[in-house]
Amino acid sequence: MWKDTTKPKVKMAYEGVKLEKKETTDFDKYFKQDDKPKAYVCLFYGDTASGKTFTALTFPEPIYVIDTENRAISTKYYNFKDKNINIFEPVQLKLDFDEQDSDALDTHSTINNISRFVIDFAKQVRDGKIKQGTIIVDTTTDIWSLCQDWGIHELAKYTNKDGTKKADKVLMRVTNQMDWGMINKKHHEILGILRTLIKYGIYVVFTAREAKIPDYAKDKTPSTKDKIRSQKDVPFLADVIFRLKKVKSDTETKYWASCEKLSGLDTPSGFIEKLNFQKIDALLNKDGNQKTLSEEK
Repeated sequence: MWKDTTKPKVKMAYEGVKLEKKETTDFDKYFKQDDKPKAYVCLFYGDTASGKTFTALTFPEPIYVIDTENRAISTKYYNFKDKNINIFEPVQLKLDFDEQDSDALDTHSTINNISRFVIDFAKQVRDGKIKQGTIIVDTTTDIWSLCQDWGIHELAKYTNKDGTKKADKVLMRVTNQMDWGMINKKHHEILGILRTLIKYGIYVVFTAREAKIPDYAKDKTPSTKDKIRSQKDVPFLADVIFRLKKVKSDTETKYWASCEKLSGLDTPSGFIEKLNFQKIDALLNKDGNQKTLSEEK
């Protein structure tokens, strides 16, 4: 007798079931609800007088500056008098001479000053007292140098198992590479906290001085971390990176910028002249009106 061996169609459990809109639960509080970023972290690097501070001060107000170079006041006075710019100069000098440590800079107080400011600023943002604007770190080169100096002086208070000091204050050297973790952690506590503020709509701008390309990178295309004088993770913290350059001739001076990172978008070729916040924003929003210097020619 013939037998039907075909399998009967099985009705799936979800067939005929009307999908309802997902209800909001307590678990949803862990996830980001925004459709697009409210702000971003931008890194400008270049030689002295290449326009890093000037370009940073074109960002939205109110602007808050951690100024380790004590130069922002001049840029504000001569170029941005009518802009709401608040400058914090954290560098502290020693009040008494110490023969064991003749450095005139009080690194410990300076780092504590910066850490206290960053925590207080973040609290102002989190509590809704600062709802918009920009925080600038000018420069991350100095922040990294200060963190290293601070870490070496802190580590010098302790000894390794063999009785040697964990750090040499005279040679400015850490004896055990594993102890660099403490210095890197302090650096990340300062810059990492600031990065979290972009979710509140606060723009974050880092500046850094340009470095001499190390020998190991000369035979290959150097990465951004090879080209800046800063802690190696600073480029990773930035969403947008520009190298700024001052080009001077007998008749004129021009300020050019080349984009090396654009928040996951394709970077424009050529140079952009007189970079500012509006031009960066146009690139990120794919505004067709933004042209590079090479395209204009």
